[in-house]
Amino acid sequence: MTNVFTIQQIFENRILRVPDYQRGYAWETQQLNELLEDLEFLAPGKDHYTGSLVIHKQPDSVTQKGGKKLDVFDIVDGQQRMTTIVLLLDAIRKALALCDTDTAEGIEENYIKFKDKNHQDTYRLHLNEDCHSFFIHNVLGSTPGPQGATIASHQRLDAARDHFSCYLAEKSASLGSAFQTWIQELHDKITQRLKVGEYQVGDTSEVGVIFEVMNNRGKPLSELEKVKNYLLYVASKLDITGHKLAEQINDAWTEIFKQLMAAGLAATEYEDRLLYNHWIMAYDPDRRDWGGSRSIKAKFHLRIPQSEHPALLENVRTYVRSLQDTVLAFSEVLKPELSGAFTAYPPNRRLELALWATRLSRIGALSVFIPALMGIRLRFPKDADAYLRALKDFEIYAFRVFRWAEKRANAGQTRLFRLGYEIYHQQTTLDALSAEVREKTLYYCPDTEFAEGFVPSETNNFYWWGGIRYFLYEYELELARDTGVKLKWSDLEKYPQRSVEHILPQTPDDAYWSNCFDADALKVYTHYVGNLSLTMDNSSYGNKPYPKKRGFLGCTDTCYATAPLFMEREIASAYEDWNLEAVNKRGGVLKTWALERWKVDKSGFTKAAARPEDKNDESQDS
Repeated sequence: MTNVFTIQQIFENRILRVPDYQRGYAWETQQLNELLEDLEFLAPGKDHYTGSLVIHKQPDSVTQKGGKKLDVFDIVDGQQRMTTIVLLLDAIRKALALCDTDTAEGIEENYIKFKDKNHQDTYRLHLNEDCHSFFIHNVLGSTPGPQGATIASHQRLDAARDHFSCYLAEKSASLGSAFQTWIQELHDKITQRLKVGEYQVGDTSEVGVIFEVMNNRGKPLSELEKVKNYLLYVASKLDITGHKLAEQINDAWTEIFKQLMAAGLAATEYEDRLLYNHWIMAYDPDRRDWGGSRSIKAKFHLRIPQSEHPALLENVRTYVRSLQDTVLAFSEVLKPELSGAFTAYPPNRRLELALWATRLSRIGALSVFIPALMGIRLRFPKDADAYLRALKDFEIYAFRVFRWAEKRANAGQTRLFRLGYEIYHQQTTLDALSAEVREKTLYYCPDTEFAEGFVPSETNNFYWWGGIRYFLYEYELELARDTGVKLKWSDLEKYPQRSVEHILPQTPDDAYWSNCFDADALKVYTHYVGNLSLTMDNSSYGNKPYPKKRGFLGCTDTCYATAPLFMEREIASAYEDWNLEAVNKRGGVLKTWALERWKVDKSGFTKAAARPEDKNDESQDS
């Protein structure tokens, strides 16, 4: 049944509820401003159609103080707009609280909250589980609670509230005494002249049908949402009685959105990456075949005889279960540092797994490994050693291929994606996968090339090399061992003073340096790896001569001898002067360590030649 109603009529005698299978609040500044512009330019006496609302009546109801019963409806489409309208009306209520208490109280009663028969506050709009408590306490509440925003949807709710508050404050300042008339007109525009096309669905499975034919203005649906809606559409068309596929889909998407929010991955880009990587791992490892939600529609199309509907039902169920299972593995790959990661493994293994997964992320070449890591995680759900082994193999591959050899970010991607597919479908073993990854590492970055990269030369500029921070940070971890590193990786990325220090300065204007290095040596060794160190306070060293940089135990000035980093203290203790001999010696120390740290184990090799797709990957963008 379809009708067009005012906002006032939409909220009359109803509680609106956002189901947990819906994504959290997603509107940003652009959508907020579009709504305000619609209201600003709404001519006197005219109405504005603001979109559609799809609702599903629930069996429960709420009795208002005084005995009036209100029906409960789930919002299956239109929740973003309804939430935003409530936020705007609440901002108006707060602005009118001192000058027009009657209207302010009316807004609260009709659109925000009322007392039920037990004299408890009941909210007209109930958001999903992840957002509702924050919504009523921190956003709508007059005295926000101490808990801050913990997920992106909270932040956007906060931002929308502040946006509307600032908008009204600016209007008040510019309009002066005319503000009260203006804001009353704004209230009337929202409640009486914004019109919504309402559609009530009779069954949960009809939701997908609605999405297939509707295209609301607002934030575009993600590919993940489009897939959910299409699968609900399929559920509504299956000629099978009592299959309850729609409930399974909604339950799965509830869990998917919950997991993504908990991991801080609720943005559309992560939803789409989950969908893509799951498809590569579980259905088709050829990335060229991926067409987003269109691929899922083609896989589970309804252009089949009714006799094949049972098989289609089982195939869709398998897809939904697999996608739901994958979201945890996906979240652990992208956010391994979160407290909820790797809880399926023994507690004494989680820290080690998180460390190696974080290393892979720090290198900045994670995408090619995601399907394989998810496949291993799902195939060996309790085997910490299996996952750790893969992380170590991939970390060496990522460092040597993408950072040291500086290959394109998709080098080996075709085969790595297929290995993810094969391990998930039990078409290969972990031993075979590991051996092939190690062989691929040597194919793209042979041992000779790795070793020769440490030869000092004028063109071998380590300072501008994309992997220098990771390289030196790993060396600091090696020196620290169980003691703990004083420098956080996040601080190294965030603060300029916590960076890479030239022991021999880039502009060596002190006589000490001219006595140690001639002009030719400066060209070769200034940016050489042996001359670089991490530091907590780069600006303190500047162009000082080495004796002042080195310092001594008990020195009150910033110096290597008393620095918080192990590598600085190692430099101070190992080298009395900084000259050609010292910089070459330290370069040799780093080389010896690196060749062992990123050494490729050659056991179990098949001696297989490089596959044709390897060369194709090198010539294509990822």
